[in-house]
Amino acid sequence: MENQLELLKRLQKIDSTIKEIENIKHNSPIKIKQLEKELEQKRQGLEKEKAVLEEIQKERRKKEQQLGIEMERLRKSQDKLDSVKTNKEYQAVLKEIDDIKRTSSDLETEILIFMEKADEVNKEIKEKENKYQEWVQEFENQKKSLQTEIEKCEEELKNQQKFRQETIKNIHPDLIKRYEMLLKRRQGVAVVPIRDGLCQGCNMNIPPQKFLEIRKNNNAIMSCPFCNRILYFEESSSEKGEGS
Repeated sequence: MENQLELLKRLQKIDSTIKEIENIKHNSPIKIKQLEKELEQKRQGLEKEKAVLEEIQKERRKKEQQLGIEMERLRKSQDKLDSVKTNKEYQAVLKEIDDIKRTSSDLETEILIFMEKADEVNKEIKEKENKYQEWVQEFENQKKSLQTEIEKCEEELKNQQKFRQETIKNIHPDLIKRYEMLLKRRQGVAVVPIRDGLCQGCNMNIPPQKFLEIRKNNNAIMSCPFCNRILYFEESSSEKGEGS
């Protein structure tokens, strides 16, 4: 029968890979939703700018209508000059014409200000529309990439699950039971190496006698006295240097 510890190490590697893949598969749709949210916020920002432009244009049209009314008043007042009979009436009409001209001048100034504002906002909108189209393209690219990643994850999960079943067939049922229990209780990590005398699961120093026992017989199924994870010896770079 194949070495049980080696099989458990292989199984742990498979399960760690499965966990990583499942995390990616879980997070990718979340990333897509976040990208959609960001794009929608940018779209709403662009719509707000367009609403500002529409309000400016609406106010400008109002002023233009008022100016049109004043121009008609001016025409009528100028026509009146030909029909007035007294100097007093003449002076009153002249004052009326002067007031209308002053009001019209103010309206023309306001219209020009609104036109300048509209030009500025319109320029900003065009820039933001171009930028928005870039965002849309970037969003589509990222979304496509994430969807492809999800599909790859699904395929890889099938492969890893197949490898897992093939590996489990050769492990003793009692060991599988023990392994699965540890996997559940220790955040998906049941089999870990000892490196530099430390359990790489809980980072505790393994007692010297226990450490020597595991190092001497690295095929035996032994547990960390602190976290109960299954241990195996793995030579660190410093230990390799000592042995050379």
